[in-house]
Amino acid sequence: MDNLLFKRILISILVVALVAYVGFLFINANFGSSIETEVVVKVSDPDVINADCFIVRDESYLYNNNNGVLSFNVNDGDNVSVGQTIADVYSNENDAVYIRRIKEIEEEIDNLKTLSNSNFKDSVGLDSVNNLINDSIIDLLDYSNKCDFTDSKKAIDKSLYYINQRQIVTGQAKGFKAKISQLESEKQSLINSCSNSIGSVTTDKAGYYVSEADGYENALKYDKVKDLTVKDLKKVKESKVNSNVVGKVISNPVWYVVCQIDKYEAIKLSKMYGSDEKVKVTLPFVSKESIESRIYSINQNSKNSGAVLVLACDYMNQDMAGIRQENVNISTLNYSGLKVSKRALHEDYVTKTVEKKNGETVEKRKKVQGVYVLYGSELVFKEISIVYSTNQYVLCNPTPEDGVLFNGKTVQLYDQVVIKGDNLYDGKVVA
Repeated sequence: MDNLLFKRILISILVVALVAYVGFLFINANFGSSIETEVVVKVSDPDVINADCFIVRDESYLYNNNNGVLSFNVNDGDNVSVGQTIADVYSNENDAVYIRRIKEIEEEIDNLKTLSNSNFKDSVGLDSVNNLINDSIIDLLDYSNKCDFTDSKKAIDKSLYYINQRQIVTGQAKGFKAKISQLESEKQSLINSCSNSIGSVTTDKAGYYVSEADGYENALKYDKVKDLTVKDLKKVKESKVNSNVVGKVISNPVWYVVCQIDKYEAIKLSKMYGSDEKVKVTLPFVSKESIESRIYSINQNSKNSGAVLVLACDYMNQDMAGIRQENVNISTLNYSGLKVSKRALHEDYVTKTVEKKNGETVEKRKKVQGVYVLYGSELVFKEISIVYSTNQYVLCNPTPEDGVLFNGKTVQLYDQVVIKGDNLYDGKVVA
């Protein structure tokens, strides 16, 4: 084979290979199936503001001015009234221990008398009692895991009560006279061994009793909370709690969540300020439940500065009574729309036909943000109107007002939008 023939054959092979490669690129670009779609659904999402907050309550210290050992008559989280004795003071530890045991015995005797005088055998089913026992044991395990010893003790007492109740229902016990007599004897023996109290701690305010003081009770004035500024919030500091403080009373059920927000969050919340619309507060490291609250004030030096947001809450429990500085999630406006992944967002041209005054029509073209929707085997580009955005997706309005969209066509419910694909364009045919 001479050199000329060899060159002609080689060139022919290269030309065929090149044509095949160009054809492959053309087919792949126009008829390829390497796309991934996602169905558009309708969702409703709250707009959430995350911030560090400071809790302000109407709190008053309780003082013990007696030398001795305290025996408390109330538990953490109990409601107390004006003049109520919170604790009695005894001269030594033994007397305080005896008094606590006497109170436990009295509660146990009352429970046994209630069980003895009630006819559970005919009125209560065995399955019901067993369920109550199981529930109380689960509560005990839950409180124990949280190191909540006060509620653990209550769960133990409940479990014992229901176990005794089961004995009555099953006929294993007809009464508890012997046990009651034994407890009465123990109680009298303790009374004989115990000295009288040498003093007491009383409250001059009604409210919610809390056993711990953290030193921030007077960091921000309760009656001045509406006028707080960013500067005031930055000055908050802990004060030393006197050694004779033995707890506090929260005397007003309304308490405030105070936090610093940026100017954009202030603008957003100002639309709700003064209305009856409530926001929801969640303290994720304290409780999963949401607390309804109202916007009490938004204080901002200027439109371009940060602000202090004050939210008023009136729901109180033991967990809420003990918090001070926490991370807070504030759910504000609810946004509803069509959920579209941010991976589906592109920019492309859309057109519309416009009629002139003389009756002639012209076609106008504009580059807009939108998505590619798969109809059969063809891609159609549609403009979108975003009402809410997150890091992962946007919510789109399926029926925006006139003038918002260039040509009035937008994504609809159950459309298949393309979230992955190469060389996308309006009118592309895919296999």
